[in-house]
Parts: sequence; structure tokens; C-alpha cells
Amino acid sequence: MQTYSEYISRKVSQNILRAFDYAKVIGIPLNTYVVINIRETDAVAAATAFQRIRHKYRDWLSRKAKQLGTRLPPKYVFSFEAPTHPHVNWVLRVPPQLQEEFTAKLPKWIAKVQGPLRPFDLRLRELEVGGAYKALANYVIKGCDPAYIDHFHLRAIHQTHGPQGAFWGRRAAVSAALNKTARDARGYDAKRRRLKPLGVPPNTPSINKPEIA
Repeated sequence: MQTYSEYISRKVSQNILRAFDYAKVIGIPLNTYVVINIRETDAVAAATAFQRIRHKYRDWLSRKAKQLGTRLPPKYVFSFEAPTHPHVNWVLRVPPQLQEEFTAKLPKWIAKVQGPLRPFDLRLRELEVGGAYKALANYVIKGCDPAYIDHFHLRAIHQTHGPQGAFWGRRAAVSAALNKTARDARGYDAKRRRLKPLGVPPNTPSINKPEIA
């Protein structure tokens, strides 16, 4: 059942901001920003179409992990905006050695889900972990609960872009590899933006396998 929302909740907004920080602290910052215009239809909602695109990305990443003999859990955040012409902000980590292949495959995944790409259906750029890194995090959550605009220091960006309207489906989220459960497992201290000493128990399965950056 599709859920209805008029904004990104405080909890999800905070989760997205902390995911950006956590990825940077563990040395694998989000490095790719994608905007996809979704062609919503009566048969397929925008949230469903994007979920299908993400599944193609996830399956590709799983195949690459097996080929490379490593772990590559998907690391990303996303948020929808402008529901009258829905598009999604998708910020993810693509291992640099796979960036060229990802860039080539993404248009094909989108086309398989919603037909041939039109002009402006897709924008992609690689990110630098400088000042714009956290600014992008703020941009992703600009449609947050109005009661928390000032709490997240979003007043200026909210005044520029305004509320993002009603939306059916999962409006915003963080992948499992960057969410609170993953952060807690690594002993991440969100207030100090660092890992706590001995934050990862030695028997944690995830650290017993290599993972490329």
C-alpha cells in the first residue's frame, strides 16, 4: 500500500544528514549525484518506477562484487520532489573503478523501466567532498517537515524552493548500509561525527570481508 506524505519527516531528514556524514567519516563519501525525471502513470507510481531502477543498480552491484571477490553493499540516499512532475534526487557511492560502467548503464536501466530517455530525463555528476558535499545533503532534505526547517538550518533553501507538495509512496530514504543500524554497528558518534574507539566488535561479520572503496 502506497503511503501519502506532504514532507520528509524529521527522523528521515536527520537520517539522511547523518548518512552523508557517516559515509565521509568511514572514508567512502557519497560521490555521485543523479537526478531522474520519473514518468508517473496510472499503472506505475513514481516511487515504484524508481524502486525498479534501484533494483537494477543493486543487481548490477551484486554481480560486480562477485566478480571482484569483495563486498559492495549499496550506499545511497534519495528524496523525491516536485510531485506534479516528479523527479528524484539520488546521491550514492559508486566505486571509482566502476564509475564509467555505472554511467553507461544507468540510462539503459531507466529506459527499461520507463521507455527511451527524453532530453533532461537524466542528469549525473560526480561529487567532490568539499563544501558542496553537505550543501547537497541540505538540498536533498529541503522538503522536510516545516516545523524543523530552522532546526536543520534550511530556512534560506526552503524560501528559495518552497515546499515540495504531496507525494504517494516512499518519499525519501537511506540505504541499509548507511542507516542508523549500520552506523550503530560501527560505533558511530553522530554528535562528534566520528567512530567511537573499538566501535566494531571483532566478531562483526561485515568486517571479516574486504570491501572496495
